[in-house]
Amino acid sequence: MKKQDSLFDWKHARLWRFSSLADFASSVVIVIYLLLAIGEVYQYNSTAHTQYQTNLIGLFSQYPVYIFDVSLQMARVFLQGVVYYLVLKGVALGLSMIVETDLNYRDREMAEAEDE
Repeated sequence: MKKQDSLFDWKHARLWRFSSLADFASSVVIVIYLLLAIGEVYQYNSTAHTQYQTNLIGLFSQYPVYIFDVSLQMARVFLQGVVYYLVLKGVALGLSMIVETDLNYRDREMAEAEDE
């Protein structure tokens, strides 16, 4: 038990915490950007109400091209969130791999030292 505690020092704990934080932040970011993508519909609805004195369905029936525009704006916002999600997830996985690789090398070195 004491050997495992000596392997995991403050540097590893710090990297592990950053990894956990990046992993949690990636989940929060994707949810926020999903909500922002849905919010694009409400923004177009308020624009339709102020400029055309109709709701979004009425705007779509008068100008069907707006369906494509709303869809593209939602996709743009959501894909921006996906990029941030992938970057944060990559940082989290990379830091976890660094910690685990270092611990594996230290464990192997300690096992070889005990065998001698």
